[in-house]
Amino acid sequence: MGKDDATWLNICYLALAGILAYVAFSAFYTVGLQSGWSDRFDDWYPLLSRMGALLAGGGAVLWLRSSISRREYHLSAIGEVRKVTWPSAADTKRMTLVVVVVVAIFSVILTIFDILWSKVLQFILS
Repeated sequence: MGKDDATWLNICYLALAGILAYVAFSAFYTVGLQSGWSDRFDDWYPLLSRMGALLAGGGAVLWLRSSISRREYHLSAIGEVRKVTWPSAADTKRMTLVVVVVVAIFSVILTIFDILWSKVLQFILS
């Protein structure tokens, strides 16, 4: 839990603030269009919606950062992710190949069952 983890956590908080502000702005924009507020109050509604979006994103992140126990939890989660041993590129390629082969086999089996089932139903219903 060094300074590097805290720096990354702050970067993640800033990214979250940006995402939440964008979502809030999109919501305000949609509500303004649907309700007609953006047309009736076109001189101040865009400014108010942008300020509201920034306030919503920033406020949510400030609330998220306000609890020391929550911040420590996030830092400990980052520390735990650092302990994960990721598979090598060769292992990843091999496991991906296994998944592709298994999916191909099952798709052939399901195709055969589908064709047989449709033939049986055509024979029964005709």
